[in-house]
Amino acid sequence: MALSRVGSQGWFVGSEQTRGLQFSGAVELLRLLDRVSSRTRWPGRDVPLPIVWLRRPAGVESPLEALAGRAVAARGRRVPYALVDGAQADRRRLLDDAVGQLAGEVRGVARLRFPHYALAAWLLDLSLPAGVEADDEERAIAREFRQHLRGRVRVTADGAQDLAQDFPWWIRLIIGVMPRIGLAVMALVWRPATWVGEQAFGGRSRRGFYRLARAVVKERLTERHEDEVGDLLMRALLEDLRRSHRRWTIRGTGRRRTGNPWLLVDNAEGQWLVGAIAKARSGVRSGQSWRANPLSRPDPLLVIAAGESEEAPRTHAADALAGYHDWLRQLSRSDDWVLKLDTDASEPARGIVGALSEFPSMRLRRAVAAPVVLLVLAGSLVAVPFLNHARCEEWWSPSFRSPLERVGAECVGVSADPLRHFVPDTVPAEVRPSLEDVYGRIMAENRRVEARPDAITIVFLSVLTPSTSNSFQALVEELRGVWVAQKTSDVPIRMLLANGGEGPGGRGLASGDVAVDKIVELAARDRSVVAVTGLSISTDTARSVVKRLGSNALPIIGTLTSSDDMALINEYYYQIAPNNLREARVAAYYAKTRLNVTDVAIFYSGDRTDRYSQNLAEGAKASFAERGIAVSQYKSYRVANDDEGLAPASLGQGACPAEAKPGYAIFYVGRSQNLAEFLRGMNSRCQGRTPPVIASDSSTRFILEGTMAQFPNVRLDYVSFASPAAWRDCAKVPFYKNYLDVFRRTCQSIGDGRSATAYDAMQVLVEGVRQVRRTDPGARVREGLLAGIGSIRPDNAIQGATGTIGFGASTRLPSDKAVLILQGNTDTTSTPLLLCGELPFREDLVVPPDHEGCPRDVTP
Repeated sequence: MALSRVGSQGWFVGSEQTRGLQFSGAVELLRLLDRVSSRTRWPGRDVPLPIVWLRRPAGVESPLEALAGRAVAARGRRVPYALVDGAQADRRRLLDDAVGQLAGEVRGVARLRFPHYALAAWLLDLSLPAGVEADDEERAIAREFRQHLRGRVRVTADGAQDLAQDFPWWIRLIIGVMPRIGLAVMALVWRPATWVGEQAFGGRSRRGFYRLARAVVKERLTERHEDEVGDLLMRALLEDLRRSHRRWTIRGTGRRRTGNPWLLVDNAEGQWLVGAIAKARSGVRSGQSWRANPLSRPDPLLVIAAGESEEAPRTHAADALAGYHDWLRQLSRSDDWVLKLDTDASEPARGIVGALSEFPSMRLRRAVAAPVVLLVLAGSLVAVPFLNHARCEEWWSPSFRSPLERVGAECVGVSADPLRHFVPDTVPAEVRPSLEDVYGRIMAENRRVEARPDAITIVFLSVLTPSTSNSFQALVEELRGVWVAQKTSDVPIRMLLANGGEGPGGRGLASGDVAVDKIVELAARDRSVVAVTGLSISTDTARSVVKRLGSNALPIIGTLTSSDDMALINEYYYQIAPNNLREARVAAYYAKTRLNVTDVAIFYSGDRTDRYSQNLAEGAKASFAERGIAVSQYKSYRVANDDEGLAPASLGQGACPAEAKPGYAIFYVGRSQNLAEFLRGMNSRCQGRTPPVIASDSSTRFILEGTMAQFPNVRLDYVSFASPAAWRDCAKVPFYKNYLDVFRRTCQSIGDGRSATAYDAMQVLVEGVRQVRRTDPGARVREGLLAGIGSIRPDNAIQGATGTIGFGASTRLPSDKAVLILQGNTDTTSTPLLLCGELPFREDLVVPPDHEGCPRDVTP
């Protein structure tokens, strides 16, 4: 069928060219065709295309000529189309005509190629000369294929067209040089050959291109199953269109094809072609597997058929858009690919010619995939380093998931490589070797046990990026205790380090919630994560951390947390240190019985987030009153400008009595970093009448730093939860012996009990794991660990380096935990003065425990 090509800028040349469209609803029909002709930008939004059936009364001119002109004049990129006569009896000639037109040149994009169709067509035409032996069949088939490639010319309505280019150059080359080997290679590695070889023909698939070729020749399949020839070619045609419109191939042209090709079928009523397209679409398959839903792999061919029919469709062209939506919703249930629309151009509708002349040409979006890719790539080169920096990853890291997040200058979250993430440039030079050494030891131990199936993972959560040398020294001690427990444990332990961040003002765990999010994400992915330990400070953030971890069923063992309400948050929290109430009662007992104190001034931190200091102050106020000691002052100092109270120095100046006051003492329950300023203020006013100072356990680092050398006139006694000074020779204690052997220290030079508390926290977790596996060797550790820890009671207490550890049934605190009173000396050493509670190896203690008057916990 001849078609005059439209060459103007617009699609509407004149009323004569649109005679078949001059019916009511033509504009709505064009709007629908424009909509479904333009491909969506995102592949996931591709939807099946309908077979639009336009019913016209007998003798009325077909609208397809006018529609073809619209396809030619599309703006941006021309729409490939084919206009065929559906009444043509020769199915093969009909499809060849359609393929020849669709494969024509299209402005702006590469022409469509049909290798599946071309290969199937050759296969169906295959015949061998008479007398070919079975051994020569493959060689003869290869020769026939080579001859086919040399003269691949088809005559179409537009003249002779060479379609040999449908085959890639390497196929043509290898077949031309080595036909038999080339045929074998093609059947093995070329996807169209594989696809054709898997197609069912004659009721079954031969599962191979060469097997199918032999069957075509030997069994004369084309003659015996003539009705299946057209179906196979139709499936091949649609498969070629799908492959040509792929978007995510490296060198594919599908990204530039922004319009769907048209197949215009005239005189289609009752003919084979429309039914064959619908049948091929309903039987889409990929490889050897039939898809459950053929709609999941739509082809891009828009079929527009026109034909005469006595029965008028229910949907008129004026309702084309609504009819299309109804058809699309019902397609998966009805399997009806035809959208029937009623048209009647026998009497031109009033005003329709003017409406068509005003209707704009079809406009396809431009293919911006390549510019977008370049833009995204350029943006990635700029943005990815910043993004990875924010995730504390290497600038080139391709990972989409990071266990870390940068908050300010700190890396917050979980890391298996603390040497890279938690050794900032601010680490003091004198501490850096020790910090790197202990991190390296933990990582080496992790590598040793990571392949063991019975290994567990414990997360140590603390402030791993503090701002002061004092805090880094304390961190090193804790990590050494963790490593000693890891190294000596009979349960293989993998330690991960989690940083909660220090935050402004040195308050600690400022980003604890961020760290918890990362821990919870890790635990959800890794079932070997069984518990969390650390938490050496009692703050609002620490409380939030315990609440969040407990709500995710992760047990937590605190090391030096002591605020009274910490153990009340949930049942997943236990701690090694005694609570503030016990500390206050021991301090009051010591003040009354050893210093004969009758009047005390209590000073604490005004930081509202410092639950430790304020809670201890409240407990001390009540405990001193129980001992009959008057509390003459009860004041706070400010850490930040918005805190309550005076500056620490001003508070210290007010701590001195106006005149000599026997029985007067000070109980300082603030933080160690503010103690020096407080004492300076006190010395400036006391003028030789400096009262004795009892400090809380947070002042330990003040002594170890040697700051007492600045205050030789001050008697400073302080509370401690653990200290190697409690023994004449701490090397007789198993933990300290391991510690001293590795780190080459002496009992006098370590002084700090943080390593012992971290070690004991790990011991509690290890004993809990033993209890779980002792009860049921195959049980999941995380689910049973809470019960295992809860079984550690005073009657089967752990002999820890900080004292015997046996938890009360309802308090989840160590019962009658050891509390020391030490006197700070100016040479960084301490002298034991009082012990309440029990330490192992009592015969070696410098100070025998006071069993007579020491406060005892109420037995639950």
